[in-house]
This record gives sequence, C-alpha cells and structure tokens, in this order.
Amino acid sequence: VQRHESEYAVKPLSVSEQFRKIGRHKGIFASVLLLCLLLSAIAGMFVKPSYEAKSTVVAYQLPTDPGNPNTIGQRIDIETESSVASSKEVTDAAAAKLNPDNENLGKQIRSNMQVSGHSQTAVMDIFVTNSDPQKAADMANAVAQSYLDVRSQHMQDAIKSASDNAQAQIDASGSDEAKKVLNEKKAQIQVTSTNPGRIVSQASAPSDSQSRGMPIYLAIGAVAGLLLGALAAYLADRGSKKVAYSDRFEEISARKVSVVPENNKAEGMRRVLRRIGAPEGDLAAAGLGGITVYSTDSALSSEVYEELKQVLPAKSTNFATASAFESIESGSSVKRVVDAKTPIVIETAADTDLSKLLLAAEATGALLVVANSSSNHRELKEFFDSADFSESTTVVPVFLNEK
Repeated sequence: VQRHESEYAVKPLSVSEQFRKIGRHKGIFASVLLLCLLLSAIAGMFVKPSYEAKSTVVAYQLPTDPGNPNTIGQRIDIETESSVASSKEVTDAAAAKLNPDNENLGKQIRSNMQVSGHSQTAVMDIFVTNSDPQKAADMANAVAQSYLDVRSQHMQDAIKSASDNAQAQIDASGSDEAKKVLNEKKAQIQVTSTNPGRIVSQASAPSDSQSRGMPIYLAIGAVAGLLLGALAAYLADRGSKKVAYSDRFEEISARKVSVVPENNKAEGMRRVLRRIGAPEGDLAAAGLGGITVYSTDSALSSEVYEELKQVLPAKSTNFATASAFESIESGSSVKRVVDAKTPIVIETAADTDLSKLLLAAEATGALLVVANSSSNHRELKEFFDSADFSESTTVVPVFLNEK
C-alpha cells in the first residue's frame, strides 16, 4: 500500500499551475488591469509636457583682488562659478529681465534649473525646464546673461574699491616717490579687465518634450496592471473561505486528490478504489479491513458512501451508515466491529469524534476525506492539521467535481 501511495505524492506547484490559480479570478485580474490603464491614461492627459533648454557659457579669468597682483592669472574654479550661476542673485536678476512684475519667477527658475560645469575647463551648461519650450529657452538665456552681468558688476565694484583704496594711500603719502608708485598701482588697477566671459551657445526652444508621452504612460499602466492584477487574483484565490478547486484541496491535504466527475461518478469511484489497491473492488484481497468515509459536510460523505455501495460487490462487502457507526462505543469496540464485519464501508458524520474516526480509519486501512467546491477551507485545514493518521492508513482526498 505504501509503494502504491507514493505514486500519488504531491509535487510542487508548477508555474503553469500558479497561473491557473490567477486565471480562476479573471474578473479581478481584468478589473485591476483596466483600472491601472485608466489611471495611467488620465495621468498622461493631465501631466504637462516638460521641455529642457540649454545655454552654454565660458567664464574668463578675473583677479579676485584687483589690488593684489598675486591674484592675477589664477585658475577659475568652475564649481564655484556654477554655484554663482544658480544663486538667488543671478536668478532674481534673470527674472527681472524676463518679467519684473512676477515676484515668484526667480524662485520658479531656481527650482527648474541645473548648472553643470565641465571638469578642468571654464565652461558650464545652464539647463532650464518649463512646460513652454520658448520660455525654457528664454529663461536659460536670461540666467546666462545675468550670470555674466553679475560677475562683471562684482569685478567693477572690486576695481572701484581697490582704486579708492589706492587713492586714499596716495592722499596720505608725504613722499613724491611713494605717490608715484601708488599712482602707477592705481593706473594698473583701473585697466583691469571686467570682461566676465561670453555665451558660447544660446538656448533655443526645444522641439522634443522631456516628459513621457501617452504610449509610455499606457505601457507603465499595463505593466503595473499585470503585476497588481496577478497579485490581487492570487490573494483572492488564497483568501477564499471555500475550497473552490481540487488543487486547493490538494494543498490542504498535502496529498494527491482523486477527482470524481459529476457526469461519471462510478468511474471516478473506481479510480479511487485503484488508489487504495482494490481496482476491482475486492477490499479483502487488497489487505484492507474496509473503507472509512469522512467529510466536514455530512451530505458529501453520505454521497460517496452511496456511490461505493454501487461499485463494490454487495455480497462480499458490509456497509455501516453514520448513525450505525455512532452507536458503536469508542475504543476497542470500533476495531472489534470492523474485524467482525470485514470488509466494511463505514459512513461517518461531520461531528464524529476525531479519535473515534482515526480508530475506524486504522481498522479499515483506508480513509476517504471528501470535499467539493463549497467545502469550508478552514475546517478541512484544521482537520488535516489535527489528524494523526496511522502509517498503515491510506488517506485519499476525494473531490466531487460539480462540473
């Protein structure tokens, strides 16, 4: 019997079987998919397109202190200049050029711009994004020009400060020779270049949007819908309170399930008999004391009991109804009755004591646990978790297929 039963060992669920679980809930799957597609389409309709414009600037070297010859010829720190270009001073100046009446324009520019300096060079790119391609280009150009203007103005202010300082030194000096030197220094300061750089490339209105188009949104919605729909369908299948399908019964029982079709119950029951080693219905020849039939729904065990009466030889098989079995005392009486009536088919009620049921199953050698699509998942799970079947008992889950 053990060798025969190993033939029906439960195998891990394949990918196709997992997909079949999802396929049982096509309505849930389709609803989630359509919802995701609808939401993605709405997002694609209402999300404004975004255009990015780029202006490129090269910064010329300027002394940090016109009064100090040692600062002339110093290398430009492009990271510092990039920070200056994106500063509030520069962006507010750019906003004033574009629309002096809009107080929030400077903040808007700062939140939608990026300055990227080219490493080891004095070149930087100014990127500005906007829903209007022309406005994006205008903002990028305004920031570039404002950066140069601010840088030039700072240099002019530094030259004036250094020149004023030199003049103060000249006025305070009492030596003609010292005044001559200071006048030469002042002259050098005044001829210091204030050219901050130039715009290498003016931004033009971009033709292509940086935003995702409707096809991209729909593709994202489709992928999300497939994943979420599959998850929702899988969870719905796992969370069902009913057994619903034979493979769920297989998961509960951890055993291969014998399916008895509605349109050919006799053939289905003969396959069950083959499972227990009695394909021709000779239970004694199979070494069995009989068959015990149980279900958490008494009507199902009664249905299988009646089917067994049709396929088993009546002359050589005894039958005990649920009421007859309940009249037997628990303990050794169960085994004595089975031994006296071998082979015997015992029908049990849903509320039969588990210990008494297990005694009957051990005595007969075969236990059929019956369920259908409406059977309670929790009750069956509790039964199989609680039942401590004897190694000599062949347990066969039987699923009555209603289709």
